Amino acid sequence: MKHALLVVAVAGLSPGCGPSTPSTGPLRAGVATALVEVPVGAPTGGYSRSKAGDDPGSPWANTFPSTRGVHTDATARALALSNGVARVAFVRIDVCLITPSLRTRIRQLLDAAGEKGTFIVQATHTHGHVARFFEPVRIASATGPDFVALGMDTYDAELEVRIASAAVRAITDAFAGLVPVSVGSAVVDASGLNVDRRCENDPLYGPEYRDPSLTVVRFDEVDSSGAPVRPLTALTRFSVHGTVMSGANPLLTTDVTGAMELAASDALGVPVVFAQGAAGDVSPKTPALGFDGTQQLEWSGLEFARLAKQAFTEAAPGPARPTSTLRHVERGVLLTREALGYPRGQFPEYGGIGCMVGGKSCREPFQTPVDEGALLCGPVQPRPKLRTAVSLLELDDLAVVTLPGEVTTRVGQLALEALAPLGARRAMVFGYAQDHYGYLLEQDDFLRGGYEPTVSPWGWRMGQYLVGEIAALVSTRTEPQEKPTDAIPPEPTARPVVDSEAAPAIVTDTVALQRLETATFAFTGGDPGLGTPTVALEREEAGAFVPVKASPTRAVVNGPEIIRRYAATPTFAAQPMAMRRRHLWTASWETLPDTALGRYRLVATGRAQVSGQTQTFRLESAPFTVAASGGISALRARLVDGRLVLEPRFAPNPIGFEQGDPVRNLRVRDLESRPTDGALARGSAVEVSVQPPGGSPTTSMAAWDEARRGYSVELPAGPAGTWELSIAAGACTDRNGNRNRDVLRAQLTR
Repeated sequence: MKHALLVVAVAGLSPGCGPSTPSTGPLRAGVATALVEVPVGAPTGGYSRSKAGDDPGSPWANTFPSTRGVHTDATARALALSNGVARVAFVRIDVCLITPSLRTRIRQLLDAAGEKGTFIVQATHTHGHVARFFEPVRIASATGPDFVALGMDTYDAELEVRIASAAVRAITDAFAGLVPVSVGSAVVDASGLNVDRRCENDPLYGPEYRDPSLTVVRFDEVDSSGAPVRPLTALTRFSVHGTVMSGANPLLTTDVTGAMELAASDALGVPVVFAQGAAGDVSPKTPALGFDGTQQLEWSGLEFARLAKQAFTEAAPGPARPTSTLRHVERGVLLTREALGYPRGQFPEYGGIGCMVGGKSCREPFQTPVDEGALLCGPVQPRPKLRTAVSLLELDDLAVVTLPGEVTTRVGQLALEALAPLGARRAMVFGYAQDHYGYLLEQDDFLRGGYEPTVSPWGWRMGQYLVGEIAALVSTRTEPQEKPTDAIPPEPTARPVVDSEAAPAIVTDTVALQRLETATFAFTGGDPGLGTPTVALEREEAGAFVPVKASPTRAVVNGPEIIRRYAATPTFAAQPMAMRRRHLWTASWETLPDTALGRYRLVATGRAQVSGQTQTFRLESAPFTVAASGGISALRARLVDGRLVLEPRFAPNPIGFEQGDPVRNLRVRDLESRPTDGALARGSAVEVSVQPPGGSPTTSMAAWDEARRGYSVELPAGPAGTWELSIAAGACTDRNGNRNRDVLRAQLTR
């Protein structure tokens, strides 16, 4: 499994009704973000996980390991659209996949908030955030194994409500902020960011078959004449699994999709909405320089932002249209063995799981004949006939179709072809939307086996069946449609909040440090059910502490810059019924070679319950200084075109894991250097001592040479052999004021 979320609302329509009537009004748009209140301890979804012996336990986890901290918070981000009659809100949520009960809860909460309409839910497909919102689907019978729980832990209604509530807050806030807009779009090649993850279909499609395109739809606010005056937001569509962080990672994270959205938002100066494409057979690409874990997330985000900015510039819109077409149509697609076209006896009546088809490996590929498939799939429990959902959204010359599962590249291509009769200038396919039925593959692809067919409960006909339903939707989009099946989600049971043993207080205060060191701030706070404390970074300016900015539009608050971890005493595993605990929270902020010098502090705010009373708290760390580093500690030398080139470097900083937990070197220090080599210390000039074989040393000034990526100087004439090179302690200063604490030495063979 691999997935996150997206929502669309059309005023005055119930789910599955016919299309909205195009209005004569201009387009308006709004964007808003809401936090998904995920308690630390809740498990993450997407991988099959098992508990380690030291798992601390959590009231929020069941069969999966409990998480122990937060790298990045999950959010719901909504893009609301209206042309005066139709009202459509796109929402993506940082979760793994979509369920009917989640869709139903969102609809119920929207109704209660007075926001009527249909909706489409799409997942960002992170494998690093909250699970437990997929109702059981059992093998063979109502008492059989719950195969969904193998990748999502067991169902929990309270966590589902938290997710749905965030989606609704984002939608209602986005509608409240509607402004007149104009729209433009562009596409760029982002093939450096994803790779083909399914080798089994190489004989069908060739190697590296995937969608590398990055589409940006730009919305600019306009004045009364319709002329664009400022960017409002951008929708980015890209295909990539959220699987950079491993299944052993204990930190809640939005993974690579969140990193891409965050970095693009920083670069563009507007909130970006990330939408998943046909990512069923597409993984994130490993950087050539070997960044891993959170470093890879950061690298991927920055590279995505660079490309998104290029497309954003190309997508600059012209004047707004005086009238805008906005049409959303949802179709309920019947899921039965007969509807999909399976003869009796060829496939289980209610769907099947674990279909072991195809060759044993990609080295031994072959295709299983259809008539052999029935013996190799475990039947799903009997259940009522269901209708899943496909949706069509038309916005002037743009068209979007959504599919309920992990769309593979070929099925995505076929879905785009089904949109051709619309004549749209730009068409897009969004996977992971509205529902989840595993991987959606073409028949010949499915029958070649591998992992994907084993978790696709409607078998080899599902992908092409849905493509046919899209074609039918396109041709009947002005007519009433069947409704998708509504779920009946159970009422949640709220967990009790466990008292803190005492009022929140600082446990470990911050101390002075040099760049490349990490500031640590530990404090007692409240039960995770009350929310993860917010930790902000502030810097002293003109005698007052002010927020530190990660970008012109974003302050350093929480992750990815500040990692928050949690530990309880006693643990839940040791005493699950404890009435009081010591809730210890630890925040860490890792500095970089270019971190601004000065005095800082960390400020934690949150809620705690003491003696049954909930209170807010604010804890300020002691002011601490960040000084220049003395950590330039290595010297490399090489000859380039007869010139000596010197590379002073900081110590290597590959990310450090402890049983899957990223515990050190979480940040990228140099985008152009391998972490195993250390960041390059760039400066202006450095004095170097050069000693030829058997000769006396001389000193020369080497100037920074950007083309050669080092300090460059003409090497004096001399004999062949080993030359000794050195830079005196403190003599090498980079452009940020960092120095070498000790003498730097290197050898060069000439």
